Amino acid sequence: MPHLISTVDVRPRVSYRTIQIGPILFEETPAEDDVVQIPGDGWSLTSSDNDFYPLVRLETWDGPAPKPTGAWNYERAFRSRMADRLAVVDLNGVDYGEIALRPGRYHLRLLCRGRDHLEAPLALDPFPPDGPHEDPLEVWVVQMWPDR
Repeated sequence: MPHLISTVDVRPRVSYRTIQIGPILFEETPAEDDVVQIPGDGWSLTSSDNDFYPLVRLETWDGPAPKPTGAWNYERAFRSRMADRLAVVDLNGVDYGEIALRPGRYHLRLLCRGRDHLEAPLALDPFPPDGPHEDPLEVWVVQMWPDR
């Protein structure tokens, strides 16, 4: 049975509906969709809202990770080489947290729920919140385990 090695929860500030996660060293760039874009060495995740703080959880496992319980609106799987860390960064380059990795090839599972709470325009809020709401409106989970 696979074991959770490490996890980190971060609450990045979303601007222009974008959350950035990387580096992810794709040997062959996967197809993009309306949720995940693959610019350079990482993911650009499209949130449903602006000027808020979703929950982003990064998990490393020693084997195939069990899917978290609950309903998920989005799920996608990837394979990629990974460097020694994976970080969550906002559009201004602020690093909100990272998880350490052993460099190598990994399976990655990306899950999201809560994107249906609101479809915001791209315009930023003139009076954005100063910090996260107690209960995140949107939750993202990135699970990683070695590709053996």
